[in-house]
Amino acid sequence: MERPAGTGVGPRRDTDEPTGVDLRLLDALRAFMTESLMVLDEEWTVRANLAPPGGLIGRGIGLGLHTLVDMHPDDALEVMNLGLHAFATSPGWYGSKVVRMRTGDGTYGRYEIAAFNRFDDPDIGGMVVRTREVPEDVTEDWWGDRPATAVRTLAELLPIGVLLLDANANVVFANANACGMLGREPEVLKDEGLLAVVESADRPQVERALAAALADPARQSCTVALTAGPVERVQVHVVSEGAPGLVTSLVVTLEDVTERHRTQRELEARANRDPLTGLWNRVALSDLLHRRFDGERPTLVAYLDLDGFKEVNDTWGHERGDEVLVAVADSLVGHLGGERTVARLGGDEFIVVGDPDDPMLTSGWLSHVVAVGSSSAGVAIGCCVGSAVRRHDETVREVLHRADQAMYEAKAARRRR
Repeated sequence: MERPAGTGVGPRRDTDEPTGVDLRLLDALRAFMTESLMVLDEEWTVRANLAPPGGLIGRGIGLGLHTLVDMHPDDALEVMNLGLHAFATSPGWYGSKVVRMRTGDGTYGRYEIAAFNRFDDPDIGGMVVRTREVPEDVTEDWWGDRPATAVRTLAELLPIGVLLLDANANVVFANANACGMLGREPEVLKDEGLLAVVESADRPQVERALAAALADPARQSCTVALTAGPVERVQVHVVSEGAPGLVTSLVVTLEDVTERHRTQRELEARANRDPLTGLWNRVALSDLLHRRFDGERPTLVAYLDLDGFKEVNDTWGHERGDEVLVAVADSLVGHLGGERTVARLGGDEFIVVGDPDDPMLTSGWLSHVVAVGSSSAGVAIGCCVGSAVRRHDETVREVLHRADQAMYEAKAARRRR
């Protein structure tokens, strides 16, 4: 229900009319009130609240809280629609609707919310909201029912998750797809918020996107992992409308990108991993060394070439040789741990990257690790190791070349012995 501006809706104050009501008597009369009156500022935050003790719905809405906190999730969209219209009207506007609100015992009751635009009033200076309980048999007069219902119907039909957030980034509406993706009921999402279902490492991305969209009308997006539910990863799109500094709501869409992300990781693994051993390949090794060099991190490159591997292939065949390579790779990774990087260049050549002062990157220890791996595969082979510490401004290719040369020098020295 709506009335045009200038109709004088709402009580008129006559400062000369005596009421005999002082603040003490007014406080005592609150117990007999059957409705509540609130004054909201431009951000829909409660600035004043006159209600029965304990609140009209069984608990009070404190000052500074948002008015949508107790709204039924299915009605929040309609209330948001009413509010968006209300705060865009001229002083004197009036509108109302019937909604469901959560009471003190956790159930929902039906209440009429009437809004009066009194931003022109020097004493009120805000939106007056009157709330009163209505019987179950009263016909609901939904202001703006058609557009709001159409939006909600569209949200339910879309094959993506849709959330509506208020100016404080609180969830006020969630369609069925969003609830299914996030593994939460609408009321739980409303209470816990969006960030509660995002992995902690990814929460800063969402916080930045929401903050940017609330500061100015914008479109933001990010991809995050979820903590629960059947969906592991979603792409989050945040859209806001309004004027700079006056954004009142956000539309958040969620797209399930779990399979896309998994496929991308598999493609990256194929591109960066040696298919036989699972170690980093030449491309990934080059990227790693470039990152270390760009960060000016001291780096040692150890070049390993297996001794006697050709005889394994010639004697037992390439399948047996592959088993030995896998065993050596597993031994290198198992003994060297995550602080060092192990890569396979191809054939029987391996690279280990770490810090120059690392005691586990000596030729003796690396040869021992290779011997342990080969013996687990039932053969006894060793290796020659050549190491190079990166010099200032030296390129990746130059460091690898020096390590390779050092390995051949070690192999030649062994033959001379």
